[in-house]
Amino acid sequence: MVSNYIWPLSKSTTKPDHMNTSFGPRINRNKWDFHDGIDLPAPIGTKVHAMRGGKVHRAGPGNPGPGGFSSRHVVLEVQDPSDGPMFLVYVHLHSIAEGVAVGARVAQGQLLGTVGEDDATYPHLHIEFRKGKATERSSVHPLRYLPYTDTANFSAPALDRFNRLDTLMAVRLLFEASSKLEGDLQRVEVDLMSGDTVIEPRFVDFNDKSSINEGNDDEKLFKNGIGVEGYQKSDMVKDGRTDLQYGILVRNIPNECDTLIARVIDVGGNTVTSAPIPVPNQVATDERADFEDGAMPPAGWTALASTSGKGTTVTNDPSAARSGLRGMLCVDGSKKKSTQRAAIEHVLPAGRFEWIAESWFNPIARDLGPGQAIDLLHFRSSGTNLSVAARIHKDGDSFRAGIIVKNPDGTVSPSNSAAVVAKDTWRRWKLHLLRIGTRETTAVLFLDDDEKLRINWDSTTHEPRKLRAGIALSSAGATATILADDLRLTELER
Repeated sequence: MVSNYIWPLSKSTTKPDHMNTSFGPRINRNKWDFHDGIDLPAPIGTKVHAMRGGKVHRAGPGNPGPGGFSSRHVVLEVQDPSDGPMFLVYVHLHSIAEGVAVGARVAQGQLLGTVGEDDATYPHLHIEFRKGKATERSSVHPLRYLPYTDTANFSAPALDRFNRLDTLMAVRLLFEASSKLEGDLQRVEVDLMSGDTVIEPRFVDFNDKSSINEGNDDEKLFKNGIGVEGYQKSDMVKDGRTDLQYGILVRNIPNECDTLIARVIDVGGNTVTSAPIPVPNQVATDERADFEDGAMPPAGWTALASTSGKGTTVTNDPSAARSGLRGMLCVDGSKKKSTQRAAIEHVLPAGRFEWIAESWFNPIARDLGPGQAIDLLHFRSSGTNLSVAARIHKDGDSFRAGIIVKNPDGTVSPSNSAAVVAKDTWRRWKLHLLRIGTRETTAVLFLDDDEKLRINWDSTTHEPRKLRAGIALSSAGATATILADDLRLTELER
């Protein structure tokens, strides 16, 4: 590719600088994010050069606010031979070179400053190309301009799984590139078909911001019923990742649509097309238990009580009601030195990419030692392995709401929120799982509809296949009595 630009770190006209996350979707702050540039990891102090000659439009320390930058930065205004005014953005700088000030002229290759980690979690240079205007919304794919070797590097989109969202079918398709060093994804297209007829085409084009919601929020994923997820965070070196993985999500699929055909297109125009993907008429899982019928377990659930210790029971009981006349009484009175359970369990249908479990809980007794916990909403993988759980954890002298997850290597990662769980108090707990079956699965814990904690982990090995609710698991030697009411397990909310 013949280019009028050079790479900012190496000054190379042929070989790209080392890249982490590229232009487009990724995960940032454990949420969906549209990344308007490319991240180039390098040690602090690495020299940063002008990619093209031009005039300094902005330079200085971070100035958060509308149109500002949160870190030390330089912005050059240059003239692109084809596209006219182009604003080249350099962010997270450690220093700015002498003479690089607003209005100054710089030559291609001239020193602008050095790589830093100002307002960043690791040392790297973030670069952007903003076409026509200096606003972030004007950003376009840098690999349209920088020199690199363009190959047909993306796999064809393939069916991963279906959900029902907003009562209509939704699908997630997966594709990937074997190397993060060619992150040139630009556009995805999905044709919604009935027989051989396209009834609705949908697309996301990274250079057409009308097809994208800018920002860093899971609620911004979908635009016009389609969105693209990127399953990587910025510091891919830290995470040991050398490839790129993506998902195409389509929701509100019309009932007459029976087939999907998806295409992935890169900056150079290379296109790869999926095989026809049949759309099932899948029944949504939406299980509710208010315990008013007196049954234990509720229909569709299994009661679980440990037999290794005395006094561990789960019953339908009037004393456990929060609303109505009855609720679920979960008692772990065993001091046996093994984990215990007093809960109900539901088997999840396979092939979903999102789950929500919620219930009202009231811990009326909880005898926990330091570091001990009670899992209230506990997703398990096949067999006896934890996947992810919302729990009460004894943290020093406090009882805190938290999440614990199982990593692919078998280790667990617990995390506590600042929320204190009071005794004899009803709280509505909700655990929302997104991006299930990817290396950037997200668990979000809500108490009384307020988000308290969010954690990302890789669920590709320990995927949720069952839900336990109640005293789903208690630490060895711990005892507790938990009241539960108005339990729901669903895939519908979005």
